[in-house]
Amino acid sequence: MDQTHQRRLLVGLVIATLALLGADLAGSGVATTVRSAGGAVLGPVQRALSGAPRDEIAALEAENVLLRATVADQQRRLAEQERLGELLDGATTAGHRLVAARVVASDVSPLGGRSLTIDVGARDGVTVDSTVVTAEGLAGRVVAVSPWTSDVQVLGSTGSVIGVRVGPAGTLATVGSPSSTDREARPRGSLTLSFVQPGTPVVGDVVRTLGSVDGRPYAAGIVVGTVTAVDADRGQLTRTATVRPVVDPDAIDVVAVLVPQTRVASRPETPAQRAPATTPSAVAKAADS
Repeated sequence: MDQTHQRRLLVGLVIATLALLGADLAGSGVATTVRSAGGAVLGPVQRALSGAPRDEIAALEAENVLLRATVADQQRRLAEQERLGELLDGATTAGHRLVAARVVASDVSPLGGRSLTIDVGARDGVTVDSTVVTAEGLAGRVVAVSPWTSDVQVLGSTGSVIGVRVGPAGTLATVGSPSSTDREARPRGSLTLSFVQPGTPVVGDVVRTLGSVDGRPYAAGIVVGTVTAVDADRGQLTRTATVRPVVDPDAIDVVAVLVPQTRVASRPETPAQRAPATTPSAVAKAADS
């Protein structure tokens, strides 16, 4: 289209617009007729653009909420399955009989620290003083059992002291919740490490359970945490340090209860010998008490 035709079309549109405005101001029915015709043509488009009726919108929104909840539940289940796979295939549970469980409730323990309720109980072979672990390491121990559920005292609860071995040398020590007698302040959620035989902890040392008789309440060799700070030497007989637990109590959701295995054959006899001043069994008995 050349410029002459463009100018003529523009002039024509301007004249038609002015005519319609004048007719509308004068009360003529021409403008009404044009608006009606425009409404008939543009009405369906406007309705489509305005969306569905309110009841259909409400139904779609409800369906969307349901779908989102379903997707979230499926994602949670998949995440649990992944963590369960890590738990079953990890070094923490290697060589142990176990019962997998989910955490169904969490609360602050009357003894201090946190307690958990898991969805396995006596009918699953769980007994009091069974070790409870995650894929990362020690979570706690079973303190009460019902037919369908069990209560777990999480690592770090007040009054809970655990016999451990520290670092590559396996130096004997105990860990427990910080107390008012500690000379050093501990970060929230940390543990106090106290050696029971001469030794010097090093930042980065891995702390593992010493183990109890028949693996109750703590099986041997389970990772407890890592030394993060060593207390100053003030002339005390044994050194103390801060340990960061490997398991976050606020994030425990899938666990395994280690089922103690009954010994079917006695240990071979060994020649009697003079016991050292401090023995692992003595530490374990003192810690478990």
